[in-house]
Amino acid sequence: MNKNYVWVNPVIMVQYDIEYLKYILSKNGFEIVLPNKNCSDIVKNKYRKKYLNSDKCIIDSRCPKIYEYIDNNDNSYEYANINPILIETAIELKAQIENNIIIITPCVALSNFGNSLNLEGLIFKTWIEFVKENNIILDENKKRKLNSSPIPLGFFKGFEKVYSVTGEENILKVFKNKLYINSKILEALYCDNGCHNGDGIDKK
Repeated sequence: MNKNYVWVNPVIMVQYDIEYLKYILSKNGFEIVLPNKNCSDIVKNKYRKKYLNSDKCIIDSRCPKIYEYIDNNDNSYEYANINPILIETAIELKAQIENNIIIITPCVALSNFGNSLNLEGLIFKTWIEFVKENNIILDENKKRKLNSSPIPLGFFKGFEKVYSVTGEENILKVFKNKLYINSKILEALYCDNGCHNGDGIDKK
């Protein structure tokens, strides 16, 4: 009998106790898997290489929503086009495991982006979709209310000349007024103050 494997994003991992997640998912036939490699470091090193070899401001591509603001005719910046950490994690997991893996994303944008890549054996779903499709009953008393995002700004700490921004209104302002122009990297996350609470809601 094939096992059902699932990777759970960091937002959900903070919202619920890990032992409870393991229990409730196991009860419903799923096993949580983790990558052997530090995919965050892999992605950061790719940015560092691009950062050192580009004379333009590099636009952070970890959040797929940011691509909607990119003007391919604007030569004042370079879109990184580097896989988000979640995608890098999914690819690493597939190299470890032959079976299909469900990747739980913190938002609709990452779910849509992941599925658009047509990566063999990888299925991207939001937590809401996953729970509903598998009739998983969660104890809401086990859910923590988050006062801040587990995925905030600060990924490029240690890099020089980083302009950081979150929120649609602020992002629009940055591109319209070219506020990134004297920066080496524009760190941008669509949701205010970082990736939201992992409920799979697209604010658009």
